Order: sequence, then C-alpha cells, then structure tokens
Amino acid sequence: MLVEDWYREQIKKAVPPLLARWQLLMGVRVERFFVQRMKTKWGSCNHKGRAIRLNTQLAKKPPECLEYIGVHELAHLLEPTHSARFTGYMDQFMPGWRLSRDELNRAPLAEENWRY
Repeated sequence: MLVEDWYREQIKKAVPPLLARWQLLMGVRVERFFVQRMKTKWGSCNHKGRAIRLNTQLAKKPPECLEYIGVHELAHLLEPTHSARFTGYMDQFMPGWRLSRDELNRAPLAEENWRY
C-alpha cells in the first residue's frame, strides 16, 4: 500500500536522530529498529536482542508521541517490565510522558482498540 509505505518512510527518517539523542541521555544502545504496521501496540522492545519495533501509524500522530514511544521502548532496555522501576525511569527521563501516552490513548486509530 502506497500510503503505508509513506508512513513507514516518515518514521524511518524521524527515528535515527531521536534514538541518537535519547540513547546518549539514557545510557542505552539499540542494535536495530524496525517499523511496521502493528494491530495492538504503538511499539515493542526485545530487550535481549536490543531491538525496538515502532508502529507505522505513529506517523499520523504529533512528533511528541513518536518521541514518547521511542523513550518508552528504550526504557525497556533498562527495565523489561512495566514495574515501578520502569515508571521511575520514564519519570526521570521524560517527566511529561503521561501527556503523550494519554494523547495516544485518547484518539485511537480507525475502529481498532489501541492500548499502551
């Protein structure tokens, strides 16, 4: 699909500078990132493989949402679960992260049930 490919390319262009900045700030390193259409998540992290996956549909959202998901997935390299420790990392590195999370959850795409 032409539009989906365009979304993918927009994310692929936006992510490298975002990762460069946040990896340095957070002291983590991603080996690979992937961009694909995902049905139920905005992103995912394989902490053992040091890889993150981002949803192409983030191209439809404000840049702050992509940044939030990027930081969220990078934080999983420090803490793989959504524990209090993970929340502490999010609060430390991106104090306003809840606003972006709420933005993503407030306006789901299409008729799908998005969560994060």
